[in-house]
Amino acid sequence: MHQVDEIFQFGMVALLLFLWLHYKERRGFSSIGLRGPKPLRRVLQGFVLGALMMSLGVLIPLAFGQYALGASEHAKLGMDAAVFLLPLLLIFILQGSTEELVLRGYMLQMAGRQVPASVAILGTSMVFSAMHRDAEIIPLLNIALYALFACFMAIRDGSLWQICGFHAGWNFFQGNIFGLPVSGHPEGTSLWNFGSATGSNDLWTGGAFGVEASLVGTMLISILVLVSFVQLRKTQAERASAGE
Repeated sequence: MHQVDEIFQFGMVALLLFLWLHYKERRGFSSIGLRGPKPLRRVLQGFVLGALMMSLGVLIPLAFGQYALGASEHAKLGMDAAVFLLPLLLIFILQGSTEELVLRGYMLQMAGRQVPASVAILGTSMVFSAMHRDAEIIPLLNIALYALFACFMAIRDGSLWQICGFHAGWNFFQGNIFGLPVSGHPEGTSLWNFGSATGSNDLWTGGAFGVEASLVGTMLISILVLVSFVQLRKTQAERASAGE
């Protein structure tokens, strides 16, 4: 039922955005970031990066005894869950892509026309963090950092393909591969059932919120922010020298 609600909610948001752009602003999704060559390749690259970073977010605490396999309950687990993984992946693609279209596509673009780019980036990042209003300090910080990374990647690429893939890979692996909560929402179907080990510290596991509430998450997302910012500045310098 939770998945059905998400399909409806994010599907409606995507549809309303499409209708607004098409009938009110007379433009399509491509104008807010669904453009550029080799879209499937870019989505896959983002997905693999998101999956890799989430894997590190689980394996690092696991290596220090903070996570344990078999420490969480799921309605469907292992091979019983395998048949559901593709539909769940498609749901996370819809969810992640819709959020990126609204925040890093439409809102960032519109804000960038009214205020300096730095203000637009910080403003939309704060909005994205505020959307997770039930979260505590560390997850709010990490979500804001993720939003900065997403902005830098989207602006660097001039498209949303790769960040849409990253968003889906990060959430799918967290919830349906490792079995951890996704932004505080537990998933009932997962390939594995990792969870906080006995005597673990929520600062390192994220507790009931997931990796995004952990200091390991802070470290990984901070690295993403730094690398994407450096890449963005390099890309901007190359475009300026080429006279674009």
